[in-house]
Order: sequence, then structure tokens, then C-alpha cells
Amino acid sequence: MPSLIFVHGAWHTPECWSKVIPAFKQQGYRCFAPQLDFCGTSQPVDSLASTIQQIQTLIAEETTLGNDVVLINHSFGGSVGCSSVKGFTQKDPTRLTPNSGKVIGIIQLCAFMPQPNLSLYDMIDISKAFHHTGPDGWEVIDQKPEALFYNDLPPEDVSYWTSRLQKHSSATFKDSVNIYPGWADVPVSYIFCQKDGAIPVQIQQAMVQGAKEAGANITTMSLDTSHSPFLSEPEETISAITESLKALESQ
Repeated sequence: MPSLIFVHGAWHTPECWSKVIPAFKQQGYRCFAPQLDFCGTSQPVDSLASTIQQIQTLIAEETTLGNDVVLINHSFGGSVGCSSVKGFTQKDPTRLTPNSGKVIGIIQLCAFMPQPNLSLYDMIDISKAFHHTGPDGWEVIDQKPEALFYNDLPPEDVSYWTSRLQKHSSATFKDSVNIYPGWADVPVSYIFCQKDGAIPVQIQQAMVQGAKEAGANITTMSLDTSHSPFLSEPEETISAITESLKALESQ
């Protein structure tokens, strides 16, 4: 069974996976959900380098033990998760040790598909973005989080999860140097979220189509949920990830 690395998105913490990870631990998977330093630090970081290094350290530890790895990336976590697989795959094994495991696939949950040498700000229409760079290096959310992230959650849950949001480093949205399209190196399962207020499903679909045209091996499925299906529909999310894992493990 591959080890699973759950990669949270911008402004969030690993707690967002708390309704999902126990199900996979119960099935016997080794699960990891690091707090990534693109957000939640005392001072904003100046690039994606340290965040990617966090994930690569986990990948290296698991593959050195002989374990294969699958990354489950959410939202902006897709950019760093995909970038982190560089050198750890069958296609590019330059960072693997003899007889080690490898990254065998990526599961993208309404997640960004990073393009070579393009930052997040290069990929989006900034005039339509729901966030902007503040004077102190933090990214400011301009709209109500419930409309963006939690539009299918009850009010009490919205209040809780909104209170858990962290500051996010603006420089990470502008970093193109550390971006790598890891989706080109391994099979990908993409889970669309139809009611997503942060990354509309049309944008999700366009990213997937662009990657397919670039030669990516991608299968897709859909959830009729907001940007946070692991909170609003955890059982459906667990089922979708389980189905994705079976597909990846069979390749």
C-alpha cells in the first residue's frame, strides 16, 4: 500500500483533512498531513522553496523505506504537491535511492495544475481574483470565506472553519522558479468539485484539458460539492479518493 501525503491549500491547515484521514489509517495506509509553511508562519516566506522541501523530505523518507507514495493535493496544494514529485518518479528517478519506492500517482482535489515556469498569478486573471497582495507580504481575502470555501456547510461549521484560516504568504503565489508540472510524470486522478466558489469547475476543467493536451495521463470524477468536500461530504470524498487510489495502484 502506498504512503499517502495529504497536501492542504492556501490559508488552511492539515485539520481540514481530519474527517478523511482516519478512514485511510483504518485501512492500513501510512498517512501524513504536514502544516505547510506557505501559510501560518510568524513572517511570510519569500518563495515556495521551503514548502516544497517540506513535502520532498517526507517523500524521501518514505521512498527510502521502500514505500511508494501518492500525494492528495487540495486547491493551491496542487501547485506545491505536483512540484514536489520532481526526481521521485519512474519517469525521473534522479532523487531516488537503489531499491527505493517512488511516487506512483497524484490525486488532485479541485487543485491547481501548475504550468512550467508560471506562478499562480501568471495562471489566473488577477482582475477576477478574490484575493490581493497586502503591504505586509500576506495575501488578503477580499470576499466572504463561506462563499468561496464553505458554501455547502451549515453556519456553525462555517464559523468554525473560517476561524481556523491562517495568513498566507503572497510571495508563494508569485513564485514561478520553483514550479514543476509533476502531473506530466505520473498518472493523475482529478476530482472536480461542481459547486466550488474559489476555483470554479470550468477553470478546473480547463486546467485538466490543458494538461491532457500536453500528454498527461488523467482520469476524472466529480463531486457535487463546494471547495471543501472533505468537510461537507467526507464519506463521498473518502470514496472518491479510495477509487482514485485503486486506479493508480493498478497502473
